[in-house]
Amino acid sequence: MCGIVGIYAKTSDIRNLKNLLLNMTSSLQHRGPDNWGYYASPEIMLGQTRLSIVDVSSGHQPMQIGDYIINYNGEIFNYIELRKELEALGIRFNTTSDTEVLLRTYIQYGVDAFEKLNGQFAMLIWNRKEKELIIARDRFGIRPLYYTEFDGRFYFGSEMKVFDQIPGFQRNYNPKQLFNHALLWNTCGTNTVYDGINSLPGGSFSIFRNGSLVKTKRYYELGTTYKEESRSYAETEEEFKTLLDDAVQLRLRSDVPVGAYLSGGIDSSVILSLISKHTKKAYKTFSIAFEDKEYDESAYQREMVKRINTEHHTVEITYDKVDQAFPEAIYHTERPVFRTAPTPLFLLSELVRKNDIKVVRTGEGADEVLWGYDSFKEVRLLEFWNKFPESKLRPLLIKKLYPHLNHYSDEQQFGLMKMFYEGFLDEINNELVSGNIRTHNNKILKNYFDKSHNIEFDKLELLAEYNQDKPGNFNKWSSLQKNQHLEMRTLLAGYLLSSQGDRMSLAHGVEGRYPFLDHRVVDMLFKINDDFKLRGLNQKYLLKKGFANDLPESIINRPKRPYMSPDLKSFMRNGKLTENAAFFLDDKLIKDYQIFNPKWVDRFLAKFENGTPENIGYRDNMIITFILSAQIAMYWAKNPRKFHLPEKLLTVAINDY
Repeated sequence: MCGIVGIYAKTSDIRNLKNLLLNMTSSLQHRGPDNWGYYASPEIMLGQTRLSIVDVSSGHQPMQIGDYIINYNGEIFNYIELRKELEALGIRFNTTSDTEVLLRTYIQYGVDAFEKLNGQFAMLIWNRKEKELIIARDRFGIRPLYYTEFDGRFYFGSEMKVFDQIPGFQRNYNPKQLFNHALLWNTCGTNTVYDGINSLPGGSFSIFRNGSLVKTKRYYELGTTYKEESRSYAETEEEFKTLLDDAVQLRLRSDVPVGAYLSGGIDSSVILSLISKHTKKAYKTFSIAFEDKEYDESAYQREMVKRINTEHHTVEITYDKVDQAFPEAIYHTERPVFRTAPTPLFLLSELVRKNDIKVVRTGEGADEVLWGYDSFKEVRLLEFWNKFPESKLRPLLIKKLYPHLNHYSDEQQFGLMKMFYEGFLDEINNELVSGNIRTHNNKILKNYFDKSHNIEFDKLELLAEYNQDKPGNFNKWSSLQKNQHLEMRTLLAGYLLSSQGDRMSLAHGVEGRYPFLDHRVVDMLFKINDDFKLRGLNQKYLLKKGFANDLPESIINRPKRPYMSPDLKSFMRNGKLTENAAFFLDDKLIKDYQIFNPKWVDRFLAKFENGTPENIGYRDNMIITFILSAQIAMYWAKNPRKFHLPEKLLTVAINDY
């Protein structure tokens, strides 16, 4: 895993541009602390910091083969199979790295190569002969790739902080996109929360020629090959278990020690169970425990460790640890978040690295592809209510929506809840039906924006923006399949794989691997019977039934509980903000940044002058976390850090001029 940087524009000022390239590259050393390299030419400059995992002694980047140069971040898990395919065509290799396999696959097949890849990647490929630059990203956006056009040049980077090194460039929020991000937990299309900075969508590639972006195209789209299939449950379960097992085996490929995250939930436990069948090496697992028992799942973690017998390590999280590490976590997320959950993962990856582990497997993606989120149950509930408006089962269904929330079993609350959910029935057929509750809860943030931004909640405009990039066969899908598309395009790509995944692990030079996001698994699960994934309101039915004999019964049957971390309680003590939070929420800094209305922020904080209540609602936790993290992210954009690349770690220096 690595950090990549690029500058694309014909120049005669090679020396200054090369210095800029090195400054940009230096800001990504956390992603690739093992070594670094660069390629410099009058047309393009490429920089890379490397986390060595496969073919540690060679495979350095940027890598050149003839007229092609690659700058690549990620892993190609099926590189062994691809290498054999190419060798059968008479192609010979100089290294055992997946980088060389990737570049030779591209040289052989062109952009059709991307469909052959099973991996997580972002890449820049320069064709010296044709003067053509290709950029590409993996199917689900596991690895990031950003670009901006400034002062006649295109700049590329694994993270947006690389652009802070460009003289005269300043990251500034786009208020409209920042609000869209608040509503959907991601922006639509190529937009980011910053003016002029774009993100290449997952499953896409772009072509640049003559100093211009000439084409962007998707090579993968969820559900494009969807056809209804009539298969028995037994056949489906067998295929799923075989595919997932193979996905785990592919992600065991590494020339360095590997480990796994263990949350205590079914997803990571299934992955750990499958890993244990395929390795006899000493194995390390890593977990988060919370001092606040409301968030703690360590009892389930210990059960799984005892069953598999791993070398287990735990980081215990307190309110103070969240408060102290939050600004550093936001330095890496580079954008606002809505809960503090990334912070414990930031501290966990630090523990992983201290134990000399560079690679971890996680259960990320299972909730999207096996329908484990509450949003899937909400869609099913609304569809049932719409079809049977007089049904007496409504109270029972509401109780089953959120088993981890005690007030949902309170009969006295039912009337209010019934009114709340019925309010969404008129929108049962629009594309954001499953996002209605999220946008309904988060639209309150418009009140906190500075009035000069004229922020308003416009559902039709949000729908139009989302619909610009939906698949052509979208309307043939079930409501639950449509919800999966929404969750994977917004929550998964924009938050879980970024703010909780890539950024938190690679902040400490640790690569995360996600077997549930093997595209073969995702595509297979998308087209099976809806009821195999959500049986009534029983989530992830296929996973639970398929692995019932491999896990402790307590883990199989435990109610779904979202991973959470203390929010408001981490930033307030006895009615006052902590020193960290007070610095970023100071009236002067809020006025300087002109994002939020300081009066509204003060009014919100005044609610807690007499202390924080024992039970804090979703909205209050979300408001404080979003505003605070937005302020912190802007602070880092306005105060970029400076780093230097160690000369002794330079492995590639190609001066093509």
